[in-house]
Amino acid sequence: MRRPEKGSREAVLIGFMGAGKSSVGKILATRLGAEFVDVDETIEKKAGRSIREVFASFGEGAFREMEKAAVRDAVSVPGRVVAAGGGAYLDEGNRRALSGYGPVFFLDVSCESVLERLTGDRSRPLLPGEGEKMRDMIEKRRPAYRLADFTVTTDGRSVSDVAEGIIDLLANSDRPPRKAENG
Repeated sequence: MRRPEKGSREAVLIGFMGAGKSSVGKILATRLGAEFVDVDETIEKKAGRSIREVFASFGEGAFREMEKAAVRDAVSVPGRVVAAGGGAYLDEGNRRALSGYGPVFFLDVSCESVLERLTGDRSRPLLPGEGEKMRDMIEKRRPAYRLADFTVTTDGRSVSDVAEGIIDLLANSDRPPRKAENG
């Protein structure tokens, strides 16, 4: 298997809300000596309001446009670990840009784990109140998520363990580097 080039620190984390993208991404970036970029945090800073408020004030369409700009910005600089929002990878242009930037890791999480992790969290804009609706949403997104280079299950694992697993995958990956596409 081909090892990543020395100093290669790019990685992209995708998955449903509550999968651990931000938590894992911060640890992963620290261990790789990379900058961490959370696409949702970038949107919040630029908009001056929470994701939930962006959805409420401007609608999902406007949010998705902001997300596209934030993804393009995130992949414009080498040496980053990028945590994409839960729906970002569903968009073809975002998927090309993120996949072109570095290896993409789908953090796979069960509906039960999401419900457990996010109980009481009112900051999530699309968090359905019922498990069945959430399960449907996860299953609708799963085909796009499965286009990632790697799938990493997060259920029953610590954030640190997931980050270490990704580091091992990076070190043993035969995925050739790709040029970033800003589409």
